[in-house]
Amino acid sequence: MWFFRLKWTVYHFLSCILAVLACALLLHLLFPDLIALPTQPEIIAAALGIAVVVCAIGAVVGAFYSGREVRSELEEITLGAKNLAYGNLDYRLAYSGSAEFDGIIQAFNEMASRLQAQVEALQKLAQENEQLIQETKITAISEERQRLARDLHDAVSQQLFAISMMAATATRLAQRDPEKTADLVQEISQAASRAQAEMRALLLQLRPLTLQDESLNQALANLAAELESRQTIECEVDLDTVSLPKNIENQLFRIAQEGLSNVLRHAEADQVKISLKASETPPRVIMVIEDNGKGFIIDRIPQSSMGIRSIRERSTLIGGTAQWLSVPGQGTRLEIRVPIAQEAEER
Repeated sequence: MWFFRLKWTVYHFLSCILAVLACALLLHLLFPDLIALPTQPEIIAAALGIAVVVCAIGAVVGAFYSGREVRSELEEITLGAKNLAYGNLDYRLAYSGSAEFDGIIQAFNEMASRLQAQVEALQKLAQENEQLIQETKITAISEERQRLARDLHDAVSQQLFAISMMAATATRLAQRDPEKTADLVQEISQAASRAQAEMRALLLQLRPLTLQDESLNQALANLAAELESRQTIECEVDLDTVSLPKNIENQLFRIAQEGLSNVLRHAEADQVKISLKASETPPRVIMVIEDNGKGFIIDRIPQSSMGIRSIRERSTLIGGTAQWLSVPGQGTRLEIRVPIAQEAEER
């Protein structure tokens, strides 16, 4: 600040000197008889000394007041900038009457108005996004509830109804036809086992995603441990440590959930193996779910089957493929192959 004050003082001093010289010359030209230019060196030196002193005093006073005015305007602008920085977007600068500063003040006020408009637009957009997120969550929850309701009605509820009907029939035949009653009891036992498998599959699908805090192989290992601890099935895992984008990990985890759910529902298996392997040439990841269940004939499975369709759709979403190899009486192998793009591999 002192440098600027010194500069202003020099400017004022030069301006005063030029003004004094211009006035003296002008008066001499206008009134040559009244005002004559001095010729003696002593008078010239004294006149110049007085002019220098007067100009110096005027320069100091002018620089002081000019600096104070400029400093006041700069402090006001600084205060306005701090208010904007601290979030007070309603703050505006008052015009000072100086053309130079009024241009800066106008630009500052326009900038503040634009910032305020942008913040309001961002807040409105954030509110709309939050509403959309909430609506999406509500829709997703509603659809999931409807799907569970359909599964419970089409599978468990129907089987329980059949069990109740067979139990009532067995009660009536218990005395008259013991052999027929024994067959009904066997059918009731089988139906109860199927209903139990359906409930286990639904509970497995309801398991929450854990990939926010875990890697894919950790989540698959925990899923296998949970399946083995709660169900009558032995689960073997062979998992490589792979680093994949989150969207691919999420889809592979959901595919594993769906695949194991199908094993519980339909395979009647007592052993299942989950493997996750990474290949460098070509770069891809391979996930396999293999069981020793009863197997099935692939051509006889409807293309509209929810489990198979869901697995295929999720595989397609991440650019992969899903293949089933099943031999009746020997088991089923589900193989998911996902190529890894160069960008994802580097990341």
